[in-house]
Amino acid sequence: MNEKQKLLLQNLINIKDYWTKTAVEGLNSNTDLIWSHYEDEYNILQTKLTSQEELNAFHKVQSEVIQGVIHSILVMIDGGDELADNYLIDLVDRETNESLQKEVALHEEFVDYLLDTEEE
Repeated sequence: MNEKQKLLLQNLINIKDYWTKTAVEGLNSNTDLIWSHYEDEYNILQTKLTSQEELNAFHKVQSEVIQGVIHSILVMIDGGDELADNYLIDLVDRETNESLQKEVALHEEFVDYLLDTEEE
């Protein structure tokens, strides 16, 4: 995996981590939920998920769901779903016109990179 691919994957992990953290912080009654269209639903969850154990469980579930969404998007970009029957997508460096998918399956690299970074 080259440096540009690593940069892409690290950015995707940062996005996953940010939104996981944001979702969990939304369970704090003092949090400004201006970013959410579901403030009422967050208010309901704030009364249900109150212990540290419950918040940790919510964090893990959110992280897993977001990871799954990112993985599915990368599968689509890699040409591994129904979209490939109609057309293929490529991620290209604008400066060099080099594909970021060169010699790798981004969805597989994402999972491997995620596992490697979580072990550190």
